[in-house]
Amino acid sequence: MKIKFLTKKMFRRRPSEFISVQTDNFLRKLKSRPFFTEYISNVFMKNVKPNITDKSLTLSVLTDSHEKAVASASYYGLNGVRHIIEANEASDKLPVDYNIHLGDMIDGSDKPEISRGLLQFTMENYQKSIHPFFVLEGNHDENDKYDEHKFVNSASFGRDDYYNIVTKADFEQPEIKRLNSVSKVAWIDKGDIRVIFLNTSDIPYILNGGTKKYDFKKVRGIREQQLDDLISILEKTVDKHVVVFGHANLISPAGRSALNFNGDLVQQIFTSFNNKDIGELKNELSGDFGVDLHFNFTDTGISKISNYICGHMHYEKYFKVAGINHIILNCSALMGKQHGLTTDYNKKWDRRYNEISELAGYFININPDKMLLQIFGYGAATRFVSFEI
Repeated sequence: MKIKFLTKKMFRRRPSEFISVQTDNFLRKLKSRPFFTEYISNVFMKNVKPNITDKSLTLSVLTDSHEKAVASASYYGLNGVRHIIEANEASDKLPVDYNIHLGDMIDGSDKPEISRGLLQFTMENYQKSIHPFFVLEGNHDENDKYDEHKFVNSASFGRDDYYNIVTKADFEQPEIKRLNSVSKVAWIDKGDIRVIFLNTSDIPYILNGGTKKYDFKKVRGIREQQLDDLISILEKTVDKHVVVFGHANLISPAGRSALNFNGDLVQQIFTSFNNKDIGELKNELSGDFGVDLHFNFTDTGISKISNYICGHMHYEKYFKVAGINHIILNCSALMGKQHGLTTDYNKKWDRRYNEISELAGYFININPDKMLLQIFGYGAATRFVSFEI
């Protein structure tokens, strides 16, 4: 059943965006379900905690929650919001280092005021949690799905809407590092471990007659400035175990770009870094996605990029290209088996509301003592898989 919200004329003003009063009031009534928080905690205590050491880094990871203002018991809806509330509440009582969301927090198909309200409410939940957090941008998070479906003549999200609600909160935390105030590449460190976050929705916000030149939902890419920042960070990464996270998969198992723009160039940076190369990074494009850069990875010691982890595809998959594991995690959003867009992977789980299969989340432990990246899934997720670092 659809939840009714007030019209735009009835909004109250918040510091950076308009949010429906009724949307806000309804969301604040959402509470965690003890069964689910206890289940998540028990998974951690039984499977994850025995593998934690002083040197290891442990992350609570969700992706593709696809929040919508719909009380759905079989598909995308407010269950995505509740899953985040429950995962963060469980993590508050656990020795987790960071709470991570890999993007597509919202489905981006609601009215803009409602989508902004969902983003704001969810970010407040991350900000109130005990652990530091990082939320990546997904291709749904700019609300372009709404624009597509409604055939509107103007972009429903402004240029800075997502930044003001989500990205700004990410970088207000001292634990989250970046090269400068405009860089889209972030990283965190713990001992010999470095985790880097890339924005695979690095698409220019350009309006042509009020509509966007690029549909953020359909176009995924990484531009030259982000690649330059990644190179700069890696050139100064010495004797580190490096793991990279993004929203969308960079390349296919055959090594071809899985992004519309420059996914293969990111893979080239990864392999050049591992090989301690000096060289040039260049494509045949010009304009918005043209690239012409140089790198020198000769002074990085024993550093190695071992794994790239993402969501986006709504299934699980693992493959290796040029010595680097590419790991795709399942969506946290409920995907009932009767829906047309539900992937075969999720149909096999037969995911159901108020059952364990409703959820899909992960604890990821990077352990330099064991030289392993260990992934512990719960709900509609593989229970355990490990990769070398």
